[in-house]
Amino acid sequence: MEREILAHHRGENCPQRIVTCEFCEFPLPAIDLAEHQEVCGNRTELCHLCNKYIRLRERYNHESRCNGILDNTVGSSRDERAAERERDQGAPRRQPQDFSRKRLIFTIAITGIAVLLGSLFLQRKTESSQMH
Repeated sequence: MEREILAHHRGENCPQRIVTCEFCEFPLPAIDLAEHQEVCGNRTELCHLCNKYIRLRERYNHESRCNGILDNTVGSSRDERAAERERDQGAPRRQPQDFSRKRLIFTIAITGIAVLLGSLFLQRKTESSQMH
């Protein structure tokens, strides 16, 4: 194979090139990606806004449509799909950009607090080790 073609093959076409799963970011050969993501995307995580379990493959659509109303009973994904159909038939929905913006600000705030606490803890640990 010619060098120019080989570089392109390795980067984009080679079935053995390493790619990452969009759900868990696990690196694996491209040839195994579809099978892995089929299983990985069926895993569920709890939505902390509505207290329902959501498949990872449906997480982004759910986050853009989740109304944030807490449900004290954790329902099945079948119940979730029925509720989404009812919501789609005329109920006003939150704009996806508003939710994403709020989530981004929340994430930045939590990260800032974690960095601040971590630096304070590290500073105290350094001061106490210097005293000994």
